[in-house]
Amino acid sequence: MAYLFIDTSHLLHFGLLDENFSWIESEVVETKKTSEILHAKVHSLLEKHNIEIASLKGLVTIAGPGSYTGMRVGEGFAQIFELEKLPVFSFYSSDIPEMLGDTDGHWVFPAFKREYYIRTSGEEKLLSEEDFGAFASGVDKSLLYTHGENELSSQCAKDTRDILISRPQSIFKKVISEKMRKRPYYFRPLHVEFKKS
Repeated sequence: MAYLFIDTSHLLHFGLLDENFSWIESEVVETKKTSEILHAKVHSLLEKHNIEIASLKGLVTIAGPGSYTGMRVGEGFAQIFELEKLPVFSFYSSDIPEMLGDTDGHWVFPAFKREYYIRTSGEEKLLSEEDFGAFASGVDKSLLYTHGENELSSQCAKDTRDILISRPQSIFKKVISEKMRKRPYYFRPLHVEFKKS
């Protein structure tokens, strides 16, 4: 039996994990049209490995932070699994440094609207371009994490997507054992995102 993994928070990362949380297969697709290809990609993956959805041990998703549309796609997929009474687990990519015991690391990501999201030891904030530049210039690059290829990749020494690919047991074992099910998380609340000017 296997776990299905999908991450639609930034581009598309999906795959199958065995019961020991090792990758059976993992793929990253550079597309902003995740909703158009996700179902076909998952269907092909399951068919290739002769796995029925009903036989999966569960679905694991990244619940954010990420693009608003990406969060909707991933959460919609998770809710379909829940309707079918299949276990769903979810977590934030910004939690990965802490899950690995790194309390000094800073997880950073472009938050759209010329702002940057930073999470450090459970504390989070949004910074303007100018403030982020000052922050990044004063921080040891080895302490900066981001998620997947993005405009901050060259400034960050660590990529949480690469960690998921190279060290899946260290993350997925914790997510499953703690039965994590985090709500989708965008960079700012809706009342701020859609505020009238």
